[in-house]
Amino acid sequence: MDRAGSADDEIERALGALDDCLIAQDTAGAREQLARAVELAGADHPDVLYAEACIAWDELGPPAAEPLLQRVVAADRGHADAHHALARIAEERGDAERALEHFLQVHKLDARSDREARLGTRADLDQIERVARELLAALPSPFVERLAHVPVVLERRPSRSLVEEGFDPRSLGLFEGAIDADRDTPTPTRIVLFVNNLLAEFPEEPELSDQIEITLLHEIGHFFGLDEDDMERLGLD
Repeated sequence: MDRAGSADDEIERALGALDDCLIAQDTAGAREQLARAVELAGADHPDVLYAEACIAWDELGPPAAEPLLQRVVAADRGHADAHHALARIAEERGDAERALEHFLQVHKLDARSDREARLGTRADLDQIERVARELLAALPSPFVERLAHVPVVLERRPSRSLVEEGFDPRSLGLFEGAIDADRDTPTPTRIVLFVNNLLAEFPEEPELSDQIEITLLHEIGHFFGLDEDDMERLGLD
């Protein structure tokens, strides 16, 4: 391996370790890995800037991360993760126009990444379908009957038209239609699992199967009239 390849691998390892530290809420460890990444790639490297933004978000909140994220997309317009973070900040601020601008960039960039990675093989789809079927079959009898007319559909990612309505292009699932209490309403009802989003976010087992179950239960919860606060209390957020 040449020196450039070796350096890239070291940067990737440092940034991966940084992510692990953030998941473990080890901010001090994350900053140690950030210093290592800066040493290897420089403070202005887009991925290093993004990692610094993640630490700032974790420590001080989204507003502290925003200037760093702006620097990331200025240096690399194709940095989908930074666009997604900026969309979330704009949403929280009530700036729907700016959020949509970034969400559409994410939609385009993720689709390109899917093609390059050939994400979502037949085996992947079969696995997601199997986990979903097993979960539905294991539900208590009254719920199985009430869900009988609600199809569970697998789609790659949210459509552009859905994103244009303000839907997060990285959402893992979606419930559409009338809830259980309005069963007499003649509205098509369905649950959608976005398989490429699941695979991109949770590429390994058992995390993937666990998240399929959480996502499906979350959308089933919407069918039965639960709101996001209810989902959080049940650990389905």
